[in-house]
Amino acid sequence: MTVKATVRWLPFLCLLMLTGCGYRSTPEYQLEEYEERISTVTEQPLPSATVSFPELPSLRKRQYPLPDIRLKALEALNLLECPKLTQLIAHRNNSLGKQMQPSQLLHYEKQLIVQLKDCSGYLQQQDKKPELREKLQAILQQKEKALPAAKWNMLLSNTELPGQFSGFQDLLPLQGDNGRQGTLEALKYLNAYLKDDRFSPPYDQQTLESHLQQLTASHYSGQLLAAATAITNTLNRVSVMLENSHNICPHGRRSVKIERLNNVFQLFYVDSIQPYLAKVISEGRDWRAVILPLLESLPPPPDKAMTDYLLAITDSDSSWSVWNQLDKAVMRHTRSWQKVLTECQMQPGQKPAD
Repeated sequence: MTVKATVRWLPFLCLLMLTGCGYRSTPEYQLEEYEERISTVTEQPLPSATVSFPELPSLRKRQYPLPDIRLKALEALNLLECPKLTQLIAHRNNSLGKQMQPSQLLHYEKQLIVQLKDCSGYLQQQDKKPELREKLQAILQQKEKALPAAKWNMLLSNTELPGQFSGFQDLLPLQGDNGRQGTLEALKYLNAYLKDDRFSPPYDQQTLESHLQQLTASHYSGQLLAAATAITNTLNRVSVMLENSHNICPHGRRSVKIERLNNVFQLFYVDSIQPYLAKVISEGRDWRAVILPLLESLPPPPDKAMTDYLLAITDSDSSWSVWNQLDKAVMRHTRSWQKVLTECQMQPGQKPAD
């Protein structure tokens, strides 16, 4: 290659080097490298993945159908004694009101319930329009019955929280701002908002939308779940390769193979993956401590697929859940290494065989 050609390719080569260096600092690289090194030393093929990332159900399976209960414009004209209710109904019936997002619709429904109560109480106090009062009471009962479903839709048929779960292309980063704080603050706020019927700060529409935007700003929840799933697969793969390996230490004596295996264990697992595993477990515990009370304040999921999905991402006891499978993978990985190291006289306190 001529000097001129080398100069022309230099920027591209530098970019490749920078890209490679950047990838080496990702958890994806560390997990893959650990698996491949173990595969090389044990001369075992890389096993298939044992678990998969839970798939968020379609909108149809995570959305409650809400009854479209509105007062017709003609009926609203008979509510001149209740101007706030009349104004609210008019806003819902205009072109913008018909396109409300789930968060806006929930705020409207909460306001409507308050105004229906106020108007009905006023008419009763004034002893006016008994037939209209009866109509308002019927609508109020229907609205109060549908409110839990509106709360569910605001949280799980909206785009913000489901959007968090969809960001599983990348794993939780090793370091730096990963959106954790903003996500936890937003989930805590939503838990308080759903339990409160006030409309003054911090329970107003503007503050609600601000916290929903915090969820949109990152994919923290999905990246955390993806990290737990990826670690589970790596630990299970390594366990399978160790369990299928034979004659690592002939006659129980230390060998070159066990020395190489131990080096891989120390350099890749102890020094890199174990701290990342501790981070994922710790942050997963904090995340579940915030999202579980939020989900418990809602009605049951509208579809079994959604029930299974929520159990898979939040439960620690269900056998198919992300966190239960991670715990089992950690225990299996520990047992596999203990068995190999014991057989090779490499456990702390063990004396090498003569």
